[in-house]
Amino acid sequence: MRELLILLLIGAVGYLAYDDYYKQRPALVQAQAEVQQLRQNPAQLNVAAPNTRRIWIPVSPTPPGWFQKRLEEGSTLDNARRHRQKDAEETPHP
Repeated sequence: MRELLILLLIGAVGYLAYDDYYKQRPALVQAQAEVQQLRQNPAQLNVAAPNTRRIWIPVSPTPPGWFQKRLEEGSTLDNARRHRQKDAEETPHP
């Protein structure tokens, strides 16, 4: 009984896999035909914009706002020194 159930499950899985493959077979054949056509006529790839060249311009990224603010405030050593000096004498922030 157990073996029969296993055989039925294997058969069902095989049938579903074949059915799925059979349904997708036309799409696979069409995709293969398109690839073959593009290999034979590579000029069709540039039909949309034949004289347009893509230009890449490198852009230096700007640091995030919080990082830029920390840079403007100074290092942590400056902050510690400023804190100690603030207790002794009030000095304005540069």
